[in-house]
Amino acid sequence: MNDHDGPAFDRRAFDRRAFLGAAGSLTLGAVLLRATPALGAVPLRIAGPGPVFPPGAPPETATFVDPTATIVGPDHVTLEERIYVAPFARLVAGAGAPIVVRKESDAQDRVTIEGRVARSAEDTARVRALGLADDAGVEIGERVILAHGAAVRGPAQVGVGGTSLPDNEGQPETFVSFGALVDGAVLEKNTQVSPLARVGPGVRLRSGFLVLPGRNVTSQAEADDPARGKVTRIAEADVALKEAVIEVNTGFARGYTELYADDPRNVRGINYDPGNRTFNPRRDLPTLAGRGTREPGFRNRIIGDVRLADSRGTLEGRMGNGISLRADEGEPFAVGRIRAMGDGVVFHALEESELVVGNDVVYGQGVILHGGGRPGTGEEPEPTTVEDRVVFGSGAVVFRSLLGTGAVLGSRSVILGTELPPGAVVASRTVYLNGEVVGRVEW
Repeated sequence: MNDHDGPAFDRRAFDRRAFLGAAGSLTLGAVLLRATPALGAVPLRIAGPGPVFPPGAPPETATFVDPTATIVGPDHVTLEERIYVAPFARLVAGAGAPIVVRKESDAQDRVTIEGRVARSAEDTARVRALGLADDAGVEIGERVILAHGAAVRGPAQVGVGGTSLPDNEGQPETFVSFGALVDGAVLEKNTQVSPLARVGPGVRLRSGFLVLPGRNVTSQAEADDPARGKVTRIAEADVALKEAVIEVNTGFARGYTELYADDPRNVRGINYDPGNRTFNPRRDLPTLAGRGTREPGFRNRIIGDVRLADSRGTLEGRMGNGISLRADEGEPFAVGRIRAMGDGVVFHALEESELVVGNDVVYGQGVILHGGGRPGTGEEPEPTTVEDRVVFGSGAVVFRSLLGTGAVLGSRSVILGTELPPGAVVASRTVYLNGEVVGRVEW
């Protein structure tokens, strides 16, 4: 198919303005929750069978690594407390390429962190000029969010240095959004990289700046000057978003630890969500073809209230590998018949939001479909909705949107806060925001 490759918040205290902005359009801030006070760091070196670190840690302070996550070079990986590492994340460390993740951070589904990658002589010089030694590896600071499909290539620092919030209260968070890349760069505290954006070698993203969706920031001038069209200033709603996401994900570290303590088989395959959180109070099982299903041995992760029209046998033939359909925050996910689903697809949703997906949908490799209340005609936001026979190109990202029947998304396209009509065709690497094309994915 050429370019189409292959077939937040206390729910009751939901502030719609933080999602939609004063004019009802999508802001890059998406949820409101009270931040959890920071705890004292307890560094730990990855060792032992996992997935709870350190083994036997109480849920209040434990770090949880999903059993499907891969850690290469565990002797060179250090995690602090209350960290959540989600399904199919991958940490690759080694001698001279350490990875350190500090307290209350998270690596969501399909995140990749590489302590060091091969670079051209020119790019290596740029990284060194930034003050990062060749053997510095990757440091992920406190309260950093690495969203689904994001990647960090070392040497790099994320959420390290810079200034605090304007009122000097609280801990400023850093957010690397869906499919974004930090590549030999430094992101200071209180920064944000939007979906499918990149910060390149030798660049420092300074506190208070946000990289726009799909933009490729390759020079310090582009990172410092909004007039160049690559960055903007972080808004108050964006700060609220990051606080909210941190609270949810530290809740996951605790919740999955408790779920594992009840039965180690609970955190594998087709299984329960943790429940027992304000944003998701019940432990739910997925339903396949109308039947509640728990199958710890299944190769993909299907978690919580995911309502699949297909049977287990049908999924076996139509799903690829490394797939995470995770209804542990927003729920339910109502998913019609799947025509084909490539490797590495991720479904997730913000709390108190749903996914509604029609029949005969085709998902290319690495698609990210994320729910969150989209603007509607009534008081309450509408679910993120995919109608029948939609085709997702590989690497497409969709958030808080509606895709009409038969729509076709090109590879690495980004659809944010947008309603696409039936039969719409989106070219590869196109970025939609609030119903308008605002640019292209530049890398």
